[in-house]
Amino acid sequence: MATVVGGGNGEGRRAVQVPPGPLARPSQRPVTGPELTSPPLVVRRREEEETVVTFPHLVWKEFLAGLAAFVFFMAVSIQINAPLLQRANTAITPNPAKAPWYFVGLQELLERFPPVMAGVAFPTFVIVFMILTPYLDRNPSRRPQDRKVAITLFTIYACLAVAFVVIGVFFRSLAFNWDWTMILGHPGLSSPV
Repeated sequence: MATVVGGGNGEGRRAVQVPPGPLARPSQRPVTGPELTSPPLVVRRREEEETVVTFPHLVWKEFLAGLAAFVFFMAVSIQINAPLLQRANTAITPNPAKAPWYFVGLQELLERFPPVMAGVAFPTFVIVFMILTPYLDRNPSRRPQDRKVAITLFTIYACLAVAFVVIGVFFRSLAFNWDWTMILGHPGLSSPV
């Protein structure tokens, strides 16, 4: 078997006879060029392109995101009047007695399920399931299009949490009954659930 070795531009090329077979001695192997002994440059360039220094690139993006959130919440707080209620009176209970918005979802669960299930079992299940999610989705990639299981699980959890909060805030009226009036504006459409 003849192998061509030598210069890359056609100068000084010669054919070397190499005996066939797997037991060829190292001295009888064909001489390789420098491009075959070093790792490919393409791999090095790709690694350099994917590497981004945290400061200033990521810090600058996080700063801009925080600034945008601050401006948005400042504009919303200026436009929407959110007055404080009167001092709490232990003799008078408001009707409906609703929890703060971050617990309204739990209050909605308490309306539908027994207290042990809604107050203990479901929140514990959600926390344990979120802790176990990295072990269920063992994909090492960090790209969102490769993490379909984790993104699907979190999307389901987020949609349920938002739905329970929206139902508790907008669709519950006196005695925590189901009420469409806040959305539709017709007082005759409310119905107890």
